[in-house]
Amino acid sequence: MMPKGLASLLLLLIVLITRAVRILCGGDEYDQQFFNAYDQHDHGLSIYGDGGQLKMGYYDQSCPSVETVVRNITWSNVAAKPFLAAKLLRLHFHDAFVRGNDASVLLDSTSTNKAEKDAFPNLSLSGYDVIDEIKAALEEKCNGTVSCADILAMAARDAVSFQFQRPMWEVLTGRKDGKISLATDIGPNIPSPRANFSTLLAQFSSKGLNIVDLVVLSGGHTIGIGHCSLIFNRLYNFTGKGDTDPFLNQDYAKTLMGLCPKNSPASSVEMDPHSSLSFDSHYFTILNQKKGLFLSDAALLTDRRSALISQLMRIPRVFYDRFARSMMKMGAIGVLGDGNALIRECEANGLRKNFYEKSCPQAEQLGCDASVLLDTVGTTKSEKDTIPNLTLSGFDVIDDVKAKVEQVCPGIVSCADILALAARDSVSFPFKQPKWDVLTGRRDGRISLASDVAGNIPSPFSDFITLKKVFAKKGLSATDLVVLSGGHTIGVAHCATFSNRLYNFTGEGDSDPSLNPTYAQSLKKQCPNPAKSSTTAEMDPRSSLTFDTHYFTILNQHKGLFQSDAALLTDKKSAEMVKQLQSTDDFFFEFNKSMEKIGAVELLTGKDGEIRKKCRVVN
Repeated sequence: MMPKGLASLLLLLIVLITRAVRILCGGDEYDQQFFNAYDQHDHGLSIYGDGGQLKMGYYDQSCPSVETVVRNITWSNVAAKPFLAAKLLRLHFHDAFVRGNDASVLLDSTSTNKAEKDAFPNLSLSGYDVIDEIKAALEEKCNGTVSCADILAMAARDAVSFQFQRPMWEVLTGRKDGKISLATDIGPNIPSPRANFSTLLAQFSSKGLNIVDLVVLSGGHTIGIGHCSLIFNRLYNFTGKGDTDPFLNQDYAKTLMGLCPKNSPASSVEMDPHSSLSFDSHYFTILNQKKGLFLSDAALLTDRRSALISQLMRIPRVFYDRFARSMMKMGAIGVLGDGNALIRECEANGLRKNFYEKSCPQAEQLGCDASVLLDTVGTTKSEKDTIPNLTLSGFDVIDDVKAKVEQVCPGIVSCADILALAARDSVSFPFKQPKWDVLTGRRDGRISLASDVAGNIPSPFSDFITLKKVFAKKGLSATDLVVLSGGHTIGVAHCATFSNRLYNFTGEGDSDPSLNPTYAQSLKKQCPNPAKSSTTAEMDPRSSLTFDTHYFTILNQHKGLFQSDAALLTDKKSAEMVKQLQSTDDFFFEFNKSMEKIGAVELLTGKDGEIRKKCRVVN
């Protein structure tokens, strides 16, 4: 006789399979009982939050226009940049799974704490500027009322809903914002794209989500891209023997190899091929063809229950209904009560898109802390008058822009913002469109010391380790180091900064052996020994007026002008990145991201600093 427990389990499995067949065969009615068998085993997670904090219409009295404001701004941004739907959905997911729905993912690192957004899995998050734009608009209407956590949940819903022009799920509101954000919380809480089924299910269960939620929310991979570095092992070294994952569709694997050649970490691919901008059930179609991009996708087929659910999710109406339910559950994870949190500013670094939209709408058309612009005063030598900065120029352009801005909006626009905007616009000029977004809201510093320059400006004589440390001090990665070095594709350098590589590299009258000999001879003709202080050479030969990827091409030919350029080839990962950045699309994409990061280094915002009347002197 069959044991009673086994008989019950077998009966349940038969019932589930029977109902699954009914759904797959296109029955007119969606058999909710199939999923009820799982839903009844939830771990007590309520869509209203543990303390019932969430409800419909939370802001009906205090901020009745909140839903309209969030939807209009989100839809406007997604219409202009369709990829933002995936970005905002992922931002909400990463917030909910770490410390709950408290907007801690938006907080910046400080000098004493590395925040969530700077942990490795979160470095590719974006969409922060959209949240900041929404928050600024709501603060004008309902000051100190709507939480960043609620904005994040609503923006994710509206971003996905844009293509349907209607809300795809309800967002209950009443969340509060957290005060703590720790990078160390990311590893144990954010599911890895390399995780197996048991690990994924355990992580979801720890948040009060079940196996249906795991499969359904994985369907969010129907939009967005994945970085090649996350699938290299599946393509090239699955078992450590240079092999491909046998569970990956082999035709698809060959396609991926073409899109993600070895040593191309900056490249990315669609998670749902040919459908990555359309929120639909196509992800589950390709998943069942063994074309899931990540190991975590493929893992859903290794369990009989999740494999069956993934088949059901191929039906659009079933997927949309279950996705709505799972998103509401996810939006209730770890909701903070009134006594544990606050309503805070979302843009932790003080910058946001369209900062001057009301106070000086012409600011961007006309044209950090800007301490480099200050003149020496008395015996206090300023930054611009120390040796590394003596060759700086362009101060007159900043002065010109500032004078024109002051005529239109006196005392409003900082020199620091003008500097950031002018750098973007000067590089963008040949393209006739902005090459990266510049968030604004910087304030000007009052101190400029020559003694601050040496320890902070990377030297053209530096080795890779030194360069990496200097960049790390500013919160910038090794990738940022390589990418921003690409700025050497335009401009010239004085012979004195590299003549040692030509005439006396080791003190014995020799040349740097890592420098291309033919190139070295060409440089010697341009820079005889001793060179005149005014003599210069192009940093990117015959291409120094064109912003392009040519710098990385010549660098791979050992024609980098400075020791700091050549240093990029002395580190394996850096050298791989140099090769990858010969691709125009990859370089421009990464350069844009790195410039946005460098524009947020050591800011003065809010009430700190001042708005100078003239950029060369403090008020």
